[in-house]
Amino acid sequence: MHVPPGPVAGPLGTTTRGYFCLTTVALALCLIFTVATIMVLVVQRTDSVPSPPDNFPLKGGNCSEDLLCILKRAPFKKSRAYLQVSKHLNNTKLSWNKDGIVHGVRYEDGNLVIQFPGWYFILCQLQFLVQCSNHSMDLKLELLINTEVKKQALVTVCESGIQTKNIYQNLSQFLLDYLPVNTTISVMVDKFQYVDTITFPLENVLSVFLYSGSD
Repeated sequence: MHVPPGPVAGPLGTTTRGYFCLTTVALALCLIFTVATIMVLVVQRTDSVPSPPDNFPLKGGNCSEDLLCILKRAPFKKSRAYLQVSKHLNNTKLSWNKDGIVHGVRYEDGNLVIQFPGWYFILCQLQFLVQCSNHSMDLKLELLINTEVKKQALVTVCESGIQTKNIYQNLSQFLLDYLPVNTTISVMVDKFQYVDTITFPLENVLSVFLYSGSD
């Protein structure tokens, strides 16, 4: 029996086309819902985050600018602090310049003292300048909440047998933690004499801001 060429429609073909149409419609609806959700989130974010001020008092290199950007994008009704390390270090517990940004937080004897309870984001960054001799050396940064070491960063420089005039080393550490009122935040460095306050003075910073809470 001779069958002329051309498309042959049957129950299976009709069912397949039906499933294809339903799948296409479902995907289109999902795409529309996703785009609408993203637009709502963008509008909410734009409404909730105020524009940062242009006359920001502190400015540093790339890393410091990143920290400043975090503070600029944070809700500025929240508690925050941005301090640069003091140029006159004489203790393993670091001291900080008082002329930084301090709002809703109190600075006292090297400590940032929390005034409002909540979840706080804490970040410390330090630059070290080491003149190597013939032995290796450990550099350590400790982030303390009250008297307890919560986070630390450790690196070994000046490997044995390698003599280098100067080594620049960056250490940083961050923490997200719930802090009640009167909690203290401080930074300890065992070899504080190697913190570079001359070459990169603006890169040695302690930054704190209230992530979630009431103030």
